[in-house]
Parts: sequence; C-alpha cells; structure tokens
Amino acid sequence: MNGTERVLRMLPAGGVLSLIQSDLESNGELFSLLILRRLLERGDTVFLFLYEPFRVFENNATTVGLNIREHLGKNLYIFDAFGSIYRIPRREEGVHQLSGYLDDSVFIIKLREWAVKTLESREWRNLWIFTYTSTGVCKLFRRPYLVYRMIIAVRELLFNNAEYEGTVLTLSEPECPDISDIAYTVSDIVIETHVVNGRRVGIVTKGANEGEVLELFGGD
Repeated sequence: MNGTERVLRMLPAGGVLSLIQSDLESNGELFSLLILRRLLERGDTVFLFLYEPFRVFENNATTVGLNIREHLGKNLYIFDAFGSIYRIPRREEGVHQLSGYLDDSVFIIKLREWAVKTLESREWRNLWIFTYTSTGVCKLFRRPYLVYRMIIAVRELLFNNAEYEGTVLTLSEPECPDISDIAYTVSDIVIETHVVNGRRVGIVTKGANEGEVLELFGGD
C-alpha cells in the first residue's frame, strides 16, 4: 500500500486531515498533491480552496503527474481565493471567484453565500474539501487567524447539503505559524512532514496512529 492510500485510510468518515509541512525541504505540499491526485483519479469530487496563484498550483500539480485541466469542471472545482483578492480573472470552467470589494469580513460573508448557492445547485456525492495551501491565508488577510477559523466553519454547511467524505488541510508551519494551532485543534489526523537522515517522512502527531512514521514518496 502506498503512502497516500495509507493516509486516506487513517481518516474517519467525514474527518479532517492536516498535513503540516514542518521542514520546507520535506516537500509536504507535494505529498498533499499526491493525495489530491489519488482522490480525483478514483472519481471522488473535490472542492479546492486555493490560496496561491493558479499557475503555481497547476505547475506543482504537474510535478506529481496531475493534470488539473483534465478534472476541472468534472470532479474538481476550485474556489480561487488568491485570484479573488488580487482580482486576477480566471476563465476556466470549474474555477470560481468572488468579485467586488473584499476585506476580511466581506470575504467570509461572500464565501458563505457562494458555498450555500453552490451546494444547493446540484446533488454532490463523494465530496472532499481540500486547501492549497492554507499558508496563503497569512499572505492574503490582515487577520489570518480569524479568517481561517471562519473558513473552516464553512465546511459545516456540507453536513446537510452533500455526501461529504472529508477535509484535507495543507499548510507550512514555518511560513504561517499562526494558524497551525487551529488546524491541529479541528483535525482528527495530523501528519507533520520532516527530513530525517536525508529521508522525507511524515510523522503522525495526532490520531489513532500517533507516532507512526511514513515514507512520503515511497511507492507513489
């Protein structure tokens, strides 16, 4: 069993997994993209909250063998927070943005309105919430701690409106330590990625498998 499948099997139904990149060289963010690839290739539906430039996300996905354009508008739907804040229009099917004036409070109000409207637009099955990367919240907002906490609360809308499978949060602790404690608190499983003796590993620091060490890129 490869690393991504083992990690997904750790997560209880409807649970929250946080991948916290503790060492920048551990490539924890790329491992999260391997998980995204696995979900999309097996036919699950993913709502991805994007806090980085679209092109950066697309290029990084290509690094792990994922062509996101093959899934956009089919089983991958992107909420482009970065493009919304900086008013960088995207025309691709399946990419959604907010328009108009956006400060921290207005962003959350409009995000909730968009989420309700989108969830009511059709019947959603095997739905996952994914963030890439949550660290971007610290770059985009004045009060990242408050905004991130409220963004996570939006997932509660899914419980009554979709066949919800789980949430995967991706963040880099060295780049945005303010939100790591929130992610840790709300998560059922936390995996911190490190470089140990030249090996890129994930260490389970919360959950039933606490203490287990995973080879991040073995077998994928």
